[in-house]
Amino acid sequence: MTQLDYQVNWLILLQKEKLQELVKSFRGKSVLVVGDLMVDRYVSISARKLSREAPIPVGDFQEEKLNLGGAGNLANNIVALGGKTDVVGFVGKDTQGEWISNALSSLHVDTDSVKTNSRPTTLKTRYFVNGSQYLRVDREVRSDIGQELSDTLLKSANALLSRCDIVAIADYDKGTITSYLVDNLVSAAKAAGKKIIAQPKVKHYLDLRGVDYIKSNEREASIVTGIAILNESGLRNIATNLETRLEYKGLILTRGERGITVFEENNMVTIPPLSSPGEFARSVGIRDAMTSVMTLALASGSNAFEAAALSNMAAAKRGERVGTVVVNASDIMEMIGAAEKALAAVGQVPVRR
Repeated sequence: MTQLDYQVNWLILLQKEKLQELVKSFRGKSVLVVGDLMVDRYVSISARKLSREAPIPVGDFQEEKLNLGGAGNLANNIVALGGKTDVVGFVGKDTQGEWISNALSSLHVDTDSVKTNSRPTTLKTRYFVNGSQYLRVDREVRSDIGQELSDTLLKSANALLSRCDIVAIADYDKGTITSYLVDNLVSAAKAAGKKIIAQPKVKHYLDLRGVDYIKSNEREASIVTGIAILNESGLRNIATNLETRLEYKGLILTRGERGITVFEENNMVTIPPLSSPGEFARSVGIRDAMTSVMTLALASGSNAFEAAALSNMAAAKRGERVGTVVVNASDIMEMIGAAEKALAAVGQVPVRR
């Protein structure tokens, strides 16, 4: 098969009608989310003068907003897209942990599998002065949890596997995802016949052996493999390296202004971005928004290329929103109509030549 044949075949698969049917199929799909729960806190301040104590502004408090972050934001996006979710993770015995449980309950997510732990709930506080972010302060513990808590989370996850369509491992390097937890969770999910998608950080990237789909960014993949990305050959080498070590079915690498590159069935596709680089700065949680779309697409029977194309549309929404991003099915449907020209630029080449 020639390179042109590859391109024509995938252009057929990325037609508007097919993508629209996939989005309609999101409704009712169930995702088991296992990962780090956190709170995104936004504090707005109106500056009125410069301080005499230090070269900083003095301002008046305007408002405080709390949003689900990490795996909680992934769950929030899944629900907004019409899916259902169970969440397995832990929070601290503090007001932020209580807030997370209440916020998930308001989404009709059962919180029985959200366990408490002695460490504080991860809290990321962003301070905005006159509308511009001035400072971020993180309160968190990043060391791996012990085996006892891992076993508690695994017990909850195993009990929920029968009612999910796909498992999503959401790692934000806050300690929930460990090599022990991944090994046991992947084994249980495979025994139950469930697909698994993982969103890793660097620390436990190479623990994800047996996961069906991995979604990360090119920087993380480059660090893990030790392969520099200077051109497309570097990308192909990374994919070959990771496929040999992790035995995945598909690898999806986000690449900022260069779009998304997808590896599946020995082929490589780059999907161009749908927003200009200048639109990428303000929003938080776009990683979760993209992963939620990708996860529900895979649960609905898509291949990795279709799932990545739809998630790219979630990424395009970030330039329109400030704060922790949540997208819904209407957002994706709107973007499908606007993206036809961009999808026509998608081309596919073999990973190994």
